[in-house]
Amino acid sequence: MVRQFFILSAGILLFPFVFLLYILIGRKKKLWIFGSWRGQKYSDNSKALFEYVLQNEKDIKAVWITKNKTVYHELKSKQFPVVMNHSPKAVYYMLRAGFSTGSLSATTDTFGSKWFLAYKITCLYLTHGMPSKYAGYDEPKLAHKKKLITEKKSIGLKLYFSVFPQKNPRNLYSVSTSDFFVPFLESALLIPSNRIFVTGTPRLDTLFSTKKNDYITDIRKKFPTAKIIIYMPTFRASFDGGPSFKPFGQFGFNAEKFIRILEKHDYVFLNKGHFWDGRLSEREFSERFINVIDNPLLDVYDLIKDTDILMTDYSSIYFDFLPLLKPVILTPFDFDSYTQNYRGQYYDYRQELPSIKAFNWNEVCDILEKKSYFPLTEAQTLKYHKYIDGNSSARLTKEIRKILSI
Repeated sequence: MVRQFFILSAGILLFPFVFLLYILIGRKKKLWIFGSWRGQKYSDNSKALFEYVLQNEKDIKAVWITKNKTVYHELKSKQFPVVMNHSPKAVYYMLRAGFSTGSLSATTDTFGSKWFLAYKITCLYLTHGMPSKYAGYDEPKLAHKKKLITEKKSIGLKLYFSVFPQKNPRNLYSVSTSDFFVPFLESALLIPSNRIFVTGTPRLDTLFSTKKNDYITDIRKKFPTAKIIIYMPTFRASFDGGPSFKPFGQFGFNAEKFIRILEKHDYVFLNKGHFWDGRLSEREFSERFINVIDNPLLDVYDLIKDTDILMTDYSSIYFDFLPLLKPVILTPFDFDSYTQNYRGQYYDYRQELPSIKAFNWNEVCDILEKKSYFPLTEAQTLKYHKYIDGNSSARLTKEIRKILSI
């Protein structure tokens, strides 16, 4: 709270300078800045869009801003334009760029604590995924803030948004994979529906890449006939400082039984916890049970495109996996407690999502033994994806050019 006060105070003190600079020289519409996961990772939608722009939009100067030295050195080695967030060059780009985008935030991913430098920049929030669970301003802890913004009665908030218009969600843009999600995104983000582009999210383009992931390739060399399952549950309390989700210590998990099924039916199980949770298990119960360790350069979309089966619960990865037309096993082990204690749902999860569901590990084992999992049909998938192709970044870039008039 104290840190936020100092940042806000700095923003107010520096506002005359930022405002005057904007009046005198404006912003460069063809200078775009990108970031991801609060400046700590090189992944997700912003990575996909950044690389598309670098390769295909030669008149645009695209720059990645990061706080992570591993990311910085990796991008430098690839000769990608990258700067550290605290550098004078980054501050220059923050003051001059005409466009900013990120995966967790349209400004925090790029500007970090210097968000007050973002006056009059055009911001696109790429989102972390399409929602099934309540997100953003629909979370109970943000109910009061949502009420203040939507009612437009707070004089203090009006003054705040006049000085820092980039903090007003009504001024942002966002993206969706289909019309189905637009009302939920509008409610969660408070971004008007006419500012939400139904183009598909950039990271979906990765699913259509023919380049093989080295990590998965090595696994297939060792297990050439195996079906590779990737397990990716969402977080629970860890985002707010609570305990990490530990699914292997509950819900009837029996390691011996599970490994026996993996071996008998030729599966390899990749165990990938959410970024906020870290490792879901400290143990690897077998050579067929592999913990995927997160790192600043890990892009899970490179992984999932080459796997055979997805297991998840309430994560948006479910929707992103569907265009592959591969099987999904939904694992809402704690559905009642999750919806009551953590996040409610925008729709009837059990009825709306047609994939097979397992409510404990015994049911997972039964599904794997009987091979009763199945992919959705293309017709079913089109409800959640207006486009099933690798052109989301291209469509979105056209929309960005329109709003920037370039």
